[in-house]
Amino acid sequence: MANETVNSADSGATKQAVIIGLGIVVVALSVLFYTTAKVWLCANAWFHSALIDGPALALAIIAWRELGHTRDISENLNETKLELGKQTAEASKANEYRSRMTELEEQNVGLREKLAASTQQIADNLKRPPTKAERNAAILRNCMRKLASVSQEGTQPIGYEIVEISDDNIVKLFLVRGAHSTRSFSNIADCGEMTIEETPQGGCALRIHISKFIGQPRDWGQCMKWEDRYGTAPSFEKAPGAACNASYGKGGSAETRTLNIFQSKDGTNSFVLESSEGWAVNGDNVQVSKDFMASQIEYFAANFTRSTYGTGATQGGYRLYVC
Repeated sequence: MANETVNSADSGATKQAVIIGLGIVVVALSVLFYTTAKVWLCANAWFHSALIDGPALALAIIAWRELGHTRDISENLNETKLELGKQTAEASKANEYRSRMTELEEQNVGLREKLAASTQQIADNLKRPPTKAERNAAILRNCMRKLASVSQEGTQPIGYEIVEISDDNIVKLFLVRGAHSTRSFSNIADCGEMTIEETPQGGCALRIHISKFIGQPRDWGQCMKWEDRYGTAPSFEKAPGAACNASYGKGGSAETRTLNIFQSKDGTNSFVLESSEGWAVNGDNVQVSKDFMASQIEYFAANFTRSTYGTGATQGGYRLYVC
């Protein structure tokens, strides 16, 4: 590009010099034609020759300069075309490389996905099958805080609430006081030591047959909900004298038990049933009557007989349904 600029400047300077020179010659000749040199110029052959051949020579010089300049332009144009062709080839090569890189990246993504799937398949193949305890624990977790019909060999099914399952697959079952017990209890059992039928029965979501419970049941007193198991027992001020009392003895043994029902001092429909075993339950006249009869049946089943029985007066006309 620098050479092209220099050549262009040279060509312009040459043209200007020739034009100025010709202008000076024409002016000079015009002046001479008004002098005595006019006769000499008209008679001189060299003047006629210069007048005719001079412009032709000037045109030849200008043509030669222009021809050289055109050749330089042509060479520069060819070089530019070659440079543009080279750049176009490089751009095409770069586009080809980018396209190839994109293709390789897509293949890499596919290979990574296949590797992840193969790794997961290997992990699944190496995974051990779940144990009976794990399978049962999974079923029980799906029924958390629901009732299950629980039975053991030789016992009738009882509705327990599924309240906790440990990481060791130990389930904790909660029995609220009511028709089956005057107290609330919780028991624990190994999930591997039970058989589960996923068949609803009554209000229970599952049927569970347990080979054995672990340890002894835990007594939660009058707790009616699992969340209230650590709550404080309500205070109860008893009226003087028992509304009902009974004592039980076992033949050939000095062991005795007692059951006593007291009404609240304010005479409302609030009673408490106390046992010589150290537990007590509260409720209205109907509830404590049920608890009394259920406890009495348990004593009879343990070979106790009732030795004394008596009733006292109640306030407000609230009678007890005991015998």
